[in-house]
Amino acid sequence: MGATVTVGELLIVLIALLGVGALVYLLMALIKINDALKNIQAVVYKNEKHIDESLERIPRVLENVEGITAHVNQSMEHVQSTVENVTEMTDYVADVVQGINEEVVEPVKDLFKILMMIQSIFSGSKNKKKWF
Repeated sequence: MGATVTVGELLIVLIALLGVGALVYLLMALIKINDALKNIQAVVYKNEKHIDESLERIPRVLENVEGITAHVNQSMEHVQSTVENVTEMTDYVADVVQGINEEVVEPVKDLFKILMMIQSIFSGSKNKKKWF
């Protein structure tokens, strides 16, 4: 009794073995996925009360966020108007100081220069203390 095996039959057996191996690997992957889904389901059942409470709180949290945003926007408008007022006051003060400088300080400075010239004309000694 001699059995002959052809190359085609050998390829069919080899492909069948690869197919069986792939099915075993796929079955093991499905078992792992099933275990993971069972664990997820257990966690969801265990925390169902907390999840429901969290889902019920979300609308209130969003309302609070909207209220806070509106309040911040209103505060920013007040701050902006305050900054504008401070800017206007700063400009006014700068103009006043400039006016004082031009109308008071410059003439007084010129007066001191004139007094210094008069003092230098009438001073007889160089060792005397100078007032200005």
